[in-house]
Amino acid sequence: MQNIHDKIWESALKVIEIRSHSTHELKQKLLAKYPDDEGAVLKVIEEMERVHLLSDRKFTEEFVHHLIQKPIGRIKIMVEARKKGLDQDLVEQMLLNENWSEEESAKRALKSKERSVENEKDERKRKFKLVNFLRNRGFRDEVIYNVLRTFMD
Repeated sequence: MQNIHDKIWESALKVIEIRSHSTHELKQKLLAKYPDDEGAVLKVIEEMERVHLLSDRKFTEEFVHHLIQKPIGRIKIMVEARKKGLDQDLVEQMLLNENWSEEESAKRALKSKERSVENEKDERKRKFKLVNFLRNRGFRDEVIYNVLRTFMD
């Protein structure tokens, strides 16, 4: 009969085979399955990090690279990273490494929204809709207003 350590190890392997996980995510999943074995879960996670099956740095790199492909802003990226339990400073560093521009991302988002607001005759309503759209995508106000200034001209 398998001991609890081996069962947790196998469960962890199955989870990370599907997709990469942060340490925080994997810990939450394993604790949900093995709530009475926190010590064994932590030991498995530690071992997986030691043998490079689990790496928050690598996961953060992949996760940030994936997110910046979408037309979303810094706020949304940071919220999504926080949900995964990622270090905010590391996320910021990865954004710098990727040479990501929040303004360029906002411009891409506006292009996708342009057609749906082009029939709006009232300029104030049109601008209001675009501001709300960009805020919901996680763009900071200063970026929104800089991009809209050039977009509305």
